[in-house]
Amino acid sequence: QLIRLMKSGQLKRLNILEGSVRSGKTWISLIIWAAWVASRPKEYMYMMCAKSLQTLKRNCLLPLQELIGENNFTFSLSTKEGVLFGRKIMLEGANDNRSESKIRGITLGGAYCDELTLFPKDFFTMLLSRLSTAGAKLIATTNPDVPTHWLLREYLENGELADDLMRMFFGIDDNTTLDPAYVESLKKEYTGVYF
Repeated sequence: QLIRLMKSGQLKRLNILEGSVRSGKTWISLIIWAAWVASRPKEYMYMMCAKSLQTLKRNCLLPLQELIGENNFTFSLSTKEGVLFGRKIMLEGANDNRSESKIRGITLGGAYCDELTLFPKDFFTMLLSRLSTAGAKLIATTNPDVPTHWLLREYLENGELADDLMRMFFGIDDNTTLDPAYVESLKKEYTGVYF
């Protein structure tokens, strides 16, 4: 469904994939991100971010490289830069409120966020203000958090953002590659908001 939306130009300014662990959110988000960036202008700058650079590498950069090949995506944590289909990708960690100062002043054509509920609100607010080129988009993943979380209250449940925000839920049963016994075990182990 998400691929169809992207192919038909129906992604919104903010695209947030939420849901259970192991549901396939990161895998499909990386495919969407790569395909979308490949269709965008080469002169724009893009960003990928997570709580830390090491988390970004483990959760996203290495899997993305495996998905599309090293010829199409290279990165360096020491320079905090990558190249995805010839487009420059800035890499950043968002581990505390001081992180937002790292992205002030830049202009972005798009951004990818891994585990968005772990980000400080100030970083996210600043990141959205940096998405100022024509057609710029955010693609983000997250697991559920507390009902009072700023992302839920101020963005996901904000009716005024309906035209700019796509919220897509992924459940554990959406990942058909998992062993059914593993899925049943997870369903028994998780309760409440974690389920």
